[in-house]
Amino acid sequence: MKHNKTRLTENGFTLIELLIVALMIGILLALAIPALIQARISANEANARKAMQVLRDTEAEYFEMDLDNDGFSDYTHIIGNLNTGGSLRCPSADYSANTPGCIDEDALLDSTFEVAIVNDGNQAVAATCLDPKAGYCLSWSGSIDSDQQTLHGDFGWEASMASVYKTGRKDFAVYADSSVRCTVSLGTRGQAGLFQADYASPVCDD
Repeated sequence: MKHNKTRLTENGFTLIELLIVALMIGILLALAIPALIQARISANEANARKAMQVLRDTEAEYFEMDLDNDGFSDYTHIIGNLNTGGSLRCPSADYSANTPGCIDEDALLDSTFEVAIVNDGNQAVAATCLDPKAGYCLSWSGSIDSDQQTLHGDFGWEASMASVYKTGRKDFAVYADSSVRCTVSLGTRGQAGLFQADYASPVCDD
């Protein structure tokens, strides 16, 4: 008795087919990655602009309510420094005792502002903060003198990207006139931003 053996053939992808698929994936990635980077940069810039608005509103509250209880309506150039009174984050805390006793529920600003600040209370040279806020670092503006007499009438905050053209393209600044200003960074791609927006920069378009 004879048995017929059926020969099973297994079909697979040829090398040419695999190369074509790989090429198509590469083309799709080449088109998608720049768009994703652009979307991320746009989101970071929107967040930085919002941070300027939050700082503006917080400074206004600090000014109007004399939250540092010094008897003067004034602004401050400090976000959160344990060695200095009059902080935007916790204005009524006992900083002199180095025990601010501040909790987020009572703070004017959340902790992301504190870790994104560069050289708290002084103008920063480069955007090299401990933990960028959506790709941006914050600094007191070099356009405003930081002494108390000036702080009775004006304040200035700036935001600059942690990596030029990777986390952002624009620098931002805000002052007591409430307008958010911006300028395209002239920094080298990949390096930390240099806080180039200032009082002379144009007001950002809506």
